[in-house]
Amino acid sequence: MQRLFLSILLSIVFSFQILAQESNTPKDSAFGIGADAIILLDSGHSVYNDNFELVFTHTTKIEILTEEGLSWSKVMIPYSEKDSLLFIKGHTYNLGENDSLQIDSLQSSDISKKINGGIVENYFSMPKAKVGSVIEYTYQIKIADWQELNSWYFQNDIPVVKSTYTTEVPNYLLFYKYLEGTLSLDDFSRKTVKKMIKNKQTDVLIENFEIDSIPAYVMEEDVPGSNYFISKLRFKLAEYTLPNQSTEFILPQDYEELAYNWAGAPFFKNVYSRSSYLQKEIDKIYHPELFEIDVIKGFFYFIRNNFTIDLTFNDKSLEEAYKARKGTPQQINMLLTKMLNQSGFDAYLIALSSIENRPTYPENPYFELFDVYICMIRHNGKNYFLDASDKNLLFNMLPPNYINNGGLVISQKAPGFVPLEFNFEDKEKVTGEFIVTDTATIEGTYEVKREGYAVYSFDARFLSNNRSYNDYLIETIFENMDWNIKNHDVVDEYDDNKYLKEYLSFVRPADSVAKNYIEIQPIVFNEFSKNPLQTEKRQNPLTLYTPLIRMASYAYEIPEGWTVLEYPKNKSIALPDGKGKFMYQFNKTGNSLKIEYTIDYDQVIYMPDEYSMIKKFMQEVTSTLNQKIILIR
Repeated sequence: MQRLFLSILLSIVFSFQILAQESNTPKDSAFGIGADAIILLDSGHSVYNDNFELVFTHTTKIEILTEEGLSWSKVMIPYSEKDSLLFIKGHTYNLGENDSLQIDSLQSSDISKKINGGIVENYFSMPKAKVGSVIEYTYQIKIADWQELNSWYFQNDIPVVKSTYTTEVPNYLLFYKYLEGTLSLDDFSRKTVKKMIKNKQTDVLIENFEIDSIPAYVMEEDVPGSNYFISKLRFKLAEYTLPNQSTEFILPQDYEELAYNWAGAPFFKNVYSRSSYLQKEIDKIYHPELFEIDVIKGFFYFIRNNFTIDLTFNDKSLEEAYKARKGTPQQINMLLTKMLNQSGFDAYLIALSSIENRPTYPENPYFELFDVYICMIRHNGKNYFLDASDKNLLFNMLPPNYINNGGLVISQKAPGFVPLEFNFEDKEKVTGEFIVTDTATIEGTYEVKREGYAVYSFDARFLSNNRSYNDYLIETIFENMDWNIKNHDVVDEYDDNKYLKEYLSFVRPADSVAKNYIEIQPIVFNEFSKNPLQTEKRQNPLTLYTPLIRMASYAYEIPEGWTVLEYPKNKSIALPDGKGKFMYQFNKTGNSLKIEYTIDYDQVIYMPDEYSMIKKFMQEVTSTLNQKIILIR
């Protein structure tokens, strides 16, 4: 009752009706359940005033629900040292005696200031805040750079009942707008009014963006572009025409223009020009009698194997990086592209956005969309994508987090997008042949062939930081101390690309033993011993990073006089539209038991509404592969 009465009083004090609805959210409502505090209203306003100064005003109203929620009454307001703070105001609303409304105001003496790396931080605690309080604070900042229209975050660490942002922009400024995250606007309005700016009547575009009932942002694993999925609105100034001045174009109108301009800039233009310092090495690598694809591989492996990453080379020239045999990943791939071009091949530098950066490209381009650069070569009508900065990548393989929509060709001859797709799967094929003895031991051999991303992930684990395959062999022994490992070896072989073969022979005890009872977990080194997807639902998309193929065949010979009490059940399931399948089959012929299974999926990113589907698929895989064989006599 106190909460309802406070809400009614506040709706009068604040002079708008919506707050009564905001703070009177039913306790049995799913929205806000379990929250320590709720933002009742988050309101921002960016306006160019009559002096053409950009002013940003931000008002936040929060209801404190728990003791932990009191942390939200401790506020820090940051802004650039170049900007000007115009004011900070704040009030705390509580119910006093006889349900009277008690208002305590923030005093200027309560605000402390600290400068940290060019950022001014203002700290204050809202007075008399306690559980049940509603706090409200407003600040206003004059932005030093009129081109920097504030971004707006609709989503926060606690639920938000209503978030609204209004911009008032003169018609001679054009901003690109980017709505990021999974939420859509609940309301949007636009109108043009006339205002006096710099003593001149000006058409001003007023836009209002609103989202209601916004859940708290949840940090989740395996999110493609985690920062992207916090619901927010970003602005980038694309062009402007100040009074009595010509138009200034800051951002290109399309991606082809962006790629063309990049290719003409001195930094990137160097990739497509000849340089004498490369020619000696080119003459060593280029042998006309070889197939051209083998020559291309030669250049790739030369750069990949001989150059190391050094981020301190960011400001150095390509020639300096070449002679030092180190540089940034971008410089390394620029050198590969340059060598291929100078050798007469059709090679291009490609700009990509990794999935950590953002999952897709928006309609309007800007430079920060791209965070990585690779080499692409066109040969016999096929595009090969090469990243020589990662020593564990195979030829024509990109890191899985780079395969994200498409790549922008930085070229003046052929600017534009090229599609990206997975040229490899994370593929393993396992064969196991075992004999179960009368004394409850299991003896036999285990072989696995790794291809594609299975090789990449294995090598990334064991061929970095001066480690070797031998470290893996040693770890296998120490992780299985009760195994008698007779032989264990990993060899790399080549058939167009590298693959790995692992051989293991051992004797191990059964997983559980009692009198006349043997229990066996038939799948060796089961990577699906536990479903990796544990949460009930997801707020963000999920990425599994690479297509996956697992093929396995296990044979067990059981001793005479023993029978199978419990055996694995067959299973066959499929994801919709052929995106994945799982087949598991158990057969018994005499004393021979055989298990065969295949896991195959090629969809790697799942939206939140698909999460339950992939979680169920993974649970079926996990429960099936963890079935036991129980023998009795």
